[in-house]
Amino acid sequence: MTLELPVAVDAMGGDHGPAPVVAGVLEAIRADGARVVLVGDEPALKELAGAPELFADERLAIVHATEVVTMDDQPAMAARKKKDSSMRKACDLVVEGRAGAALSPGNSGALLATGLLAFGRTEGVLRPAFGTLLPARTTIGCSLLVDAGANTECEPAHLAQWGVLGATYLEKAFALDRPVVAVISNGEEEGKGTELTRGALALLKGTDVALRGYAEGRDLNRGEVHVFVTDGFTGNVMLKTAEGVFRFVSDEIKRGYRQGGVVDKLGGLLSKGMFARLREQLDPREVGAAPLLGLAHALFKAHGSSDAHAIRRGIAAARRYAEHGVDAHLAAAIARNAAAFS
Repeated sequence: MTLELPVAVDAMGGDHGPAPVVAGVLEAIRADGARVVLVGDEPALKELAGAPELFADERLAIVHATEVVTMDDQPAMAARKKKDSSMRKACDLVVEGRAGAALSPGNSGALLATGLLAFGRTEGVLRPAFGTLLPARTTIGCSLLVDAGANTECEPAHLAQWGVLGATYLEKAFALDRPVVAVISNGEEEGKGTELTRGALALLKGTDVALRGYAEGRDLNRGEVHVFVTDGFTGNVMLKTAEGVFRFVSDEIKRGYRQGGVVDKLGGLLSKGMFARLREQLDPREVGAAPLLGLAHALFKAHGSSDAHAIRRGIAAARRYAEHGVDAHLAAAIARNAAAFS
């Protein structure tokens, strides 16, 4: 039986160094059966990892890299000049067929630039975009926001392509039949929006996606739409707002339990299980990482401040993408709808 290709993980690019990344990798291997190649400073990673048994049975490997892409690096410069960075070498492992997907918590702009240099775009794709999962009342428990920050200045054809890419990703990776696509706007009427949103909506009508039309920000979690399409500036603001609301609600619940009276504390104790489930559903760490949809190979971006749990979940997302051969399905969907984008 052929072993699945491992996930190549950039261990050096996160905000807190390699320790939480290595911890998350070990959790993914032991709890989920993942295979992982850690990329970075080999002596430091070996010391953090320990676990000789994981190296012995090929569930864990390390590839040495001499450079690190920092959060302060200029994206294009880092991609061109730091060819021995942990970020670039993780991507190279995928190109060489030694890994099925790459994951990095590093500099988002540099990751996009590095992915473009190392992988290239899916044929016919104008610009790759981040597709971020958000909790929603859908049958798969989430919706997809595209673009979540890769492209701030966009054209209608970009958004239309992201609708096709997002729908295909959910259909193939999550076995979701006919995902519903909508363009984010300031109202549901077709006359609303901007030149960009109106143009994107018109182009999407010429594709084979299940198109609802416009949707508003309040629809993200309602479960009626699966793929929300917008420019990367708007998408990133929406994503960060959602993360901030989660933290606020979570902190307020905790504060209420601590500062409330006896009745509040009793109520908190009785509802502890329910709130734990709610926190898990809304916790951004459960998503783990977002794919760059539209690259020729699987590349996932984890949050720079990811802890071990977020890294573990990101590895699970990357494995799901590779296991279902999403790359080939994305290419086929773009080719099938090529006439709509011209």
